[in-house]
Order: sequence, then structure tokens, then C-alpha cells
Amino acid sequence: MDKFKRQVIFIEESIAYFEKKIQGVNRDLYFADRDIRSILDKTINDLILCLVDIAEECLRKGKRVVADTYKDTILACYEFLGEIVIRVAPLVKHRNELVHQYLKVNWQNIATVKNKIPDIRAFVEESKFYVSSRAEETGQGDG
Repeated sequence: MDKFKRQVIFIEESIAYFEKKIQGVNRDLYFADRDIRSILDKTINDLILCLVDIAEECLRKGKRVVADTYKDTILACYEFLGEIVIRVAPLVKHRNELVHQYLKVNWQNIATVKNKIPDIRAFVEESKFYVSSRAEETGQGDG
């Protein structure tokens, strides 16, 4: 199985895991339960880093240079993936805040990412379509 397919499987599994773990969690529980906080923060970190990895694969397939920052890497895919990149690129900011433990804003970041799950899914679907079409154009099949 190629790297891109593994990334897609990983992000799809991570979305499902996040959705399962966020059920019934509110702001107070998030702050009170260190385990829940750790699980949600790590899962969001994983989701966003995987979005960047997927964007990098799209750029490579398009024979483009990978940008220097996570946000720019995602935005650089606009040519291939369209408007969806504009909706997911700001999530990188939330990842940075989570990683650096700005606890007061972490719950808001969790809520933001939760609301952006449909956009994350759309980004993944657009990426799958793009990578698949590039593979067909180059005669490489789907891996």
C-alpha cells in the first residue's frame, strides 16, 4: 500500500476516533478530565499533521515544491483542490495552539475542529480524486 493510501486510511480512522471521543464532552468536562483533554488534543494534532502530509503528496504529484509552513503547504494545493484548501488551512493555527498548551483557547479549538470535520472530509475526498487522476494520467494506476 502506498504512502498516500496509508495517510487517507489514517485520517479517516482519526476522524472516526475523534467523533467517538468528543461525544458527550463539553467545556467543563474537557477542562476537568486530563485524559479526555489529552486524547482530543493529540487526535486533533494527528488530524492536522495528516492533512499537511496529504497536501504534500498532492504537491509532489503535481510536481510542485512543498512550502515552508504547514498553512502554506495546504494553501499551495489550491490549484489542484480548489476552495476547500481555504477552509482547512486555518486549522493549522488551532494545532499550534493545542501543541503549545494555550489551555484557555484549547476548548474553542476543539469545537472549531469538530465543526470543520465536513471540510476535512471534503479535503480528503478532493485529494483522493486528484491523486487518482494524476496516477491515471501518468499510467501508474492507483498504487
